[in-house]
Amino acid sequence: MKWIHRFDRLNQAICWLLGTLMLVMVLCTLWQVVVRFLLTSLGLNISAPWTEEVSRYAMIWIIFLGAGVACRQAQLISLEIVVMRLPPAWGRGVRYIALLGCLAFFCLMFVLGMEFMEFGAIETSPVLSLPKTWIYVAMPAGFALMFANTVALLLNCWLVQGDIRHAGQTPTE
Repeated sequence: MKWIHRFDRLNQAICWLLGTLMLVMVLCTLWQVVVRFLLTSLGLNISAPWTEEVSRYAMIWIIFLGAGVACRQAQLISLEIVVMRLPPAWGRGVRYIALLGCLAFFCLMFVLGMEFMEFGAIETSPVLSLPKTWIYVAMPAGFALMFANTVALLLNCWLVQGDIRHAGQTPTE
């Protein structure tokens, strides 16, 4: 059970990273607006093409890492009406089966992401000239995190004997 709490600490660190990436994305987008509209209206014709790439790549990492962190508390979008309308035992069974299906999907996407990274080794980004491997690695990293956090969620609910249908919800829901 102790190792499950290590995932929670890892998720906290990733949340700080996500916040930093969001700040970078916002600042780059703001700088692009300033350069494109404000400075142009003042007669300064300069460009900052790197801001678009940095914002886009930060968003890619935010999406994959954010989804990985969200899996720990079952916060990804789902249709809960079915599992909540079924009798409790059936609803729990359907939720466990759905999460096991998600685990299989995460494994498949991890493998595809690793194959996708091979293309990144021969490509570079147009403006920053970064190897695209740094961008493509977000996919297997995110799906590995989704897999690990879903396993932690399943084990936590299984060991604590909690109702998996209510995993991630606050007591007021």
